Amino acid sequence: MNQNIWKGILAGAVAGLVGTAIKTVWEEVLPARPANRDSPPVVLADRVKEEAVGEDLTKAEKPVVEQSIHWVFGTGIGALYGGAIEVLPQAQKGLGSMLGTALYGVTHGSVLPMMNTEPWPLKQPLKFATSEFAGHLIYGVVVEFTRRQVRGWLDTK
Repeated sequence: MNQNIWKGILAGAVAGLVGTAIKTVWEEVLPARPANRDSPPVVLADRVKEEAVGEDLTKAEKPVVEQSIHWVFGTGIGALYGGAIEVLPQAQKGLGSMLGTALYGVTHGSVLPMMNTEPWPLKQPLKFATSEFAGHLIYGVVVEFTRRQVRGWLDTK
């Protein structure tokens, strides 16, 4: 494989889309929070809308906002990861598990609870905390597997 940051970013973006799709299905089967609690993207978007126009998100806006943020974030992280692998190929060790673990640690394991968008992992039921962590591990592995496939295909073009 020849180093090419743009091919890496493209492969990573495709992989991020696939990883986000799998993580979305995972959370449909094994939710990461109670049904009556908004996800961190919804909480943050609701704060922004309240500050900007003095209104909360409507019930109809919440799923659109949630899915939009999840897909853009998941695709963007995949693209960043794909580009980073071109420069630091050793970061792909662990078959994506390091990506998933780091992403969980930087989001749900620290920053999001600090922003009071959801409880700390040890302050919520174990089934939700483990589902969130496992979902991030799965995302990371799927991203790495898909990135490798797409990146290899791009080298043949």
